[in-house]
Amino acid sequence: MAALAVAGVTVPGPAPSSASTGLLDAACSPLLAQPTRLATALESGLSAAVVRLLNSLTAEQVEHLADDPSSWVDECGRVFVADEAVASSQQVTADAAPSDAVPADVFDLSSRPGSPRTVYLDFDGATYSGTRWNNGATIVSPAYSIDGDPTTFNDVERAQVYLAWRTVAEDYAPFDVNVTTLRPDPLALSRTSSTDPTYGMPVVISPTNSVGSGCGCGGLSYVGVFGAVNATSYQPSWIFTNGSGTGGYDMGQIISHEVGHTLGLSHDGTSQTSYYAGAKGWGPIMGASYGRRASHWSSGEYADANNTEDDVAIIARTAPVLADDHANGLAGATPLTPGSPVAGTITTRTDTDAFSFSAWSRTAVSVAGPAGFSNTDVRLTILTPSGAPVATVDPTADVADDGSMSATWQVDLPASPAGYVAVVDGTGYGAPSDAGRYSDYGSLGTYTVSLSTGGSTAKPLSSPSGTTGATTAAIGFVTTRLPRARAGSVYRAAIRFRGPVSEARVDWRLPRGLTWKVRGDRILIRGRVRASSAGRFATVLSGQGGSVRRVFRLVVR
Repeated sequence: MAALAVAGVTVPGPAPSSASTGLLDAACSPLLAQPTRLATALESGLSAAVVRLLNSLTAEQVEHLADDPSSWVDECGRVFVADEAVASSQQVTADAAPSDAVPADVFDLSSRPGSPRTVYLDFDGATYSGTRWNNGATIVSPAYSIDGDPTTFNDVERAQVYLAWRTVAEDYAPFDVNVTTLRPDPLALSRTSSTDPTYGMPVVISPTNSVGSGCGCGGLSYVGVFGAVNATSYQPSWIFTNGSGTGGYDMGQIISHEVGHTLGLSHDGTSQTSYYAGAKGWGPIMGASYGRRASHWSSGEYADANNTEDDVAIIARTAPVLADDHANGLAGATPLTPGSPVAGTITTRTDTDAFSFSAWSRTAVSVAGPAGFSNTDVRLTILTPSGAPVATVDPTADVADDGSMSATWQVDLPASPAGYVAVVDGTGYGAPSDAGRYSDYGSLGTYTVSLSTGGSTAKPLSSPSGTTGATTAAIGFVTTRLPRARAGSVYRAAIRFRGPVSEARVDWRLPRGLTWKVRGDRILIRGRVRASSAGRFATVLSGQGGSVRRVFRLVVR
């Protein structure tokens, strides 16, 4: 059967029966004459129940995909996405990278080499045949290139490969999966049974090929096939740099996006667009996070979101969340010594990592993710060994940048050594319903914590505690508990605070149906909760002297 042309591109048709590779192929009975937009196919009589069954989707997911014009279904009922190209005005040719950061061999990069799951970034050319793509015909993809010479990689091209890999590695850092540019054994990318723990997804990055020629698209991927048994005929995912640009950072964003589709994720959009771009340095990975300093997995907390699926939970079905690497509190805190940085990973929104240390005189504790790539917006809390608060450091900026994503506690302490505990947490900024603001949901990823102490205090600190010094009593909460809410009824409450507060915010998501805003000296909570529940959320006050955080309990009856 002929494949359908999408804006000039040949998209999936069924592979010849001789190319069958296993369970998925064996279960394929052609349902359509040619690949068709999902919405059109459903309107023409294709059963939504069949689409759900074949693609392991919920009814809500099918409905969401059908509302997205980039969603297609092939002759056998399998859903794939033809992602729009990046607007030419947004395409980046090359991003700058420090020369000392780019390794000599960018085709031997691995983020987690011991993992049984693999995302393989294939930049140096590939040949596929017998797949669902292009009716099973042989597809030859030239190597990634900026200068038009696919036989060599110059320094700029090597830097872009590194930047792309680093971006994808950080996006998937909370999960047990190896993002690599090293060509793996083919067995590492296929799954032979449901008990086979070793599987993966190749992603081919190429200017174009017979699948993408003339399409004007940035990428193509089947939905939900990562980790499926005998699913190699639905590989690879494609990134076409003619439609995405050749800059490393945006390539990385698009790669993470396409791999997200293979893991079962749909687009994060609004009522007006399938791809929400975010604002002020923040954007959702499954939207259009090009050029955003903070790109996060999302649960649709931003205003007018059309997709509230739990990205992290969906990814974790295939690539489990990593085991916690550091204790969450005082008991079992990891020792931190001067001059010996310690690496860590925030894996979930409830994960915190604790580090114990001894300090005296001029001291600095710094926490930061990889500059330019980190997804973790760090909050650093300093405690005494008994748990008494000493300081909270949580820098903010109207537009997310490396400074606002990291945290440093700098202080002059007494000359005699004393013990402290540093607690690292991923945090958010502002109300997610405001443009460019986000919760701690996607504030996940790697960081490094370092300590220096015993320095001279002869010269005063230019800004005590780096603008986020010890928490003072000048700011604080007046309200200490909230009234109960009644399910189905309008709820109104106010959290009053005092002192020179420069910012007040809700740090963890409120129960669904409630929103918040700051008015004068109070945080106003409004809305309607439809179901009984009992839960907690945190609020944070920030001022020149530091930050104060309080957890409130809200009971809905």
